[in-house]
Amino acid sequence: MVSSKKTTILMCVLIVAMSFLRVIFWEFGDMDELWSYNMSRGIAEGFVPYRDFNMVPTPLFAFVNSAILLVSNTLLAYRISCAVILAVFMILVFEAIAERTNVFYAMPVVMLCLMFTYTITYNALFFICAVSIYLLFGREETDKRNFLIGVLAACAALSRQSSGGVLMILVLCILAGKKRWKGVIMYLAGAAVPCLILLGYLLITHSFYEFWDYCFFGLFEFGSDNYGFGIDALPNMLILLAGIVCDLLMWKTERGQVIIHLILGISVMMICVPIVEGSHSYFGAVWFSIPVVAFTEKRFGKYLKKWMSVLMSSVFALGTAALIFVGISGLSIDRDHTILAGTFVDADMVSDFDLIAQKNEEYRQQGHKVTTLSNTAILISVIGGHYDPVFDMFNKGNFGRNDPLDYVGEACASPDAVIVMPDDYPAEGLQNPNGVYEYVTDRCTPVESFGRFTWYVPKEVVLDG
Repeated sequence: MVSSKKTTILMCVLIVAMSFLRVIFWEFGDMDELWSYNMSRGIAEGFVPYRDFNMVPTPLFAFVNSAILLVSNTLLAYRISCAVILAVFMILVFEAIAERTNVFYAMPVVMLCLMFTYTITYNALFFICAVSIYLLFGREETDKRNFLIGVLAACAALSRQSSGGVLMILVLCILAGKKRWKGVIMYLAGAAVPCLILLGYLLITHSFYEFWDYCFFGLFEFGSDNYGFGIDALPNMLILLAGIVCDLLMWKTERGQVIIHLILGISVMMICVPIVEGSHSYFGAVWFSIPVVAFTEKRFGKYLKKWMSVLMSSVFALGTAALIFVGISGLSIDRDHTILAGTFVDADMVSDFDLIAQKNEEYRQQGHKVTTLSNTAILISVIGGHYDPVFDMFNKGNFGRNDPLDYVGEACASPDAVIVMPDDYPAEGLQNPNGVYEYVTDRCTPVESFGRFTWYVPKEVVLDG
């Protein structure tokens, strides 16, 4: 099946449009989205990552999305930036599959991927770098190509340090294996550019030590505290295994391409470490769908007609539209909160957290230092507009080598302290640091409650009124 340039452009336009719809109308309340937004928000508001607020991943994703927040510091603006990232992601997947087969195979696969897209995070930016490198390896080898691969490999590491660091080493091994040392030098020169820019930033902002503490030394703490397996990962893992099998079945005829795909795929699979569930295993499934489709085209290509591709693409696109509609049904556009302006929200949920934010602000007006200890603190933060580094992202493993109880102890030690904590803190979320509920309830006295939240003060403090 031969496609015209007009057909390819039309498909790409549809991919971009569906990508924007998928992200812009994402249901409000996803913690991964809000935590990621808050990192970019902090940068846009003049805070320095690592030095002024806790952040485990390397900073490229946060910096990329902070650019649009300088114009409009809203969740909607952030989503527009993430929609661009998703559109690039899907266009690259489309190109990778089309190069191995054709656009009529690529289109339904991309539409299917869009159906099961999760919140856009730094993993998506890492994947963009990885698939770009994969595509570049299919081009003629030149100094310019190797330099660009180096830049992309470094950007992958600056998006996700674990998988990105492995990717950098794997690409170096591929180039060194060809024994073209000039290519290796150009690769290293390209990789040095983003790294030197980051180094300069860290030194200028005096955040060099904190960067290493959070991103590398503290990573072992993050991994030991954040792990698990979700049943929703099984379909993705099956696609991943099928892709490996298909790669091996095409070893004889496409050996060079298969080797590069499998080697780079190691770094993509590492996104699942240490948490194996749907959103993390998704990237491995997308990556290994490429050989699955290529193998299918080799064996059964003569049976696929254009109308079948159009039909499948349409069904998946309609499925995505249906998921979007279901996601926003019953929601309303927020017009009352600066950060949420223009976003579809659950009005009742926002109202509840708004009341908590207002109560916190009343305490601040009385001269108290209010600290919210909950993994939903970010909801209070974005609804109320009060930025609170460390506690906005109060999750296991997100404090470098520091003990989260040290932060809690410091917060409780002040006579002006007011601690807000949900009564179901121990069961609220798997990422809540352990021992916090017991620490606070042993040393503080409850003064008032709303819903599942209670306000505490140190036992020796008595509030007027």
